[in-house]
Amino acid sequence: MTQPISPAASDAGSILVACATETGALIDGHFGSCDRFLIYRVSRARAELVEVRTVDPAAEAAAEKNVHRADLIRDCRVVCVSAIGGPAAAKVVRRDVHPVRVPHPVAAAEMVERLRVRLETAPPRWLAKAMAAAEGAPA
Repeated sequence: MTQPISPAASDAGSILVACATETGALIDGHFGSCDRFLIYRVSRARAELVEVRTVDPAAEAAAEKNVHRADLIRDCRVVCVSAIGGPAAAKVVRRDVHPVRVPHPVAAAEMVERLRVRLETAPPRWLAKAMAAAEGAPA
């Protein structure tokens, strides 16, 4: 299993965002069937791709599939997906990861940039809470 990315001192105030993908560039993957997650580090100042995590079919066979996938992105605060079922969403939320459904394929870098801009301007409450936690401030 992939180990969580440990934040460097310069990463204070950033969050990790996972994007479910089949193609490697678009958010076009269903949470339960995508073959990889693009992991972006996002702060108010910038967003960058830091890792690609591939789903391990052998690990999924040994554990419940959605638990394995939720654990794979447990260090992220947001997961962008084309679709996610209710039970899978519950497993993700239990790990403090907020699922965001993207109804049409969109470039992952574009979606992450939209999130970054929202952080700068007017983040929704759930995103402001995640950022406050990342910055070490009370939510």
